[in-house]
Amino acid sequence: MKILVYIFLVMAMLMLVWIGIGVWFERGVKEPGYKVERKANGYEVRQYESYLLAEARIPSGVDDPLREGFRMLFDYISGANAGSQKIKMTAPVLQEGGAAEKIPMTKPVLSLREQNVSVVSFVLPADYTLQTTPLPENPGIQICEIASRRVAVIRFSGYASDEIIDKQSKRLISFLMRDGLKTKGAFMAAYYNPPWTPPFMRRNEVMVDLE
Repeated sequence: MKILVYIFLVMAMLMLVWIGIGVWFERGVKEPGYKVERKANGYEVRQYESYLLAEARIPSGVDDPLREGFRMLFDYISGANAGSQKIKMTAPVLQEGGAAEKIPMTKPVLSLREQNVSVVSFVLPADYTLQTTPLPENPGIQICEIASRRVAVIRFSGYASDEIIDKQSKRLISFLMRDGLKTKGAFMAAYYNPPWTPPFMRRNEVMVDLE
């Protein structure tokens, strides 16, 4: 009996440490500015301000394009750039198919799925411009400016596998068709948490531009 209690206490402590690491890492991590235009049944509409992205394009055939894109971009913000500047992390990470200066990381990581290529992006801190952002050493990374945009967003927790992203994309499509809203461009997946974040604390989103 005492052994079971001991095991339970150890597991509880490990769980608290796991949660604490996730909370500590995410504190102070910034996101691009937006306003919620309206909350609908199952999703919300946001108006984003303009922001800069560092984009990594991953060709087809790579086993885990999100991981490879994240590695390339993490190297970039860690100093693999002109001036060896360290850039602060922001959130989310997006996925679509001198003295060492520290640049903050922001949220999210974005992922866009296009034909024959996956685009993984880091949102750059708001105090950078196209003129002041350090150029990447890796030619597979591009810096681009995203104009202000109106997007529909569906949010969910847990692990975001390709199957779950596809499922949430279809849910968002059905909601938008129901409400008569038209989309443009590709769907993007947004990941707001580091890999070690407990599933129930994870914030994931699927978003798409609206006409």
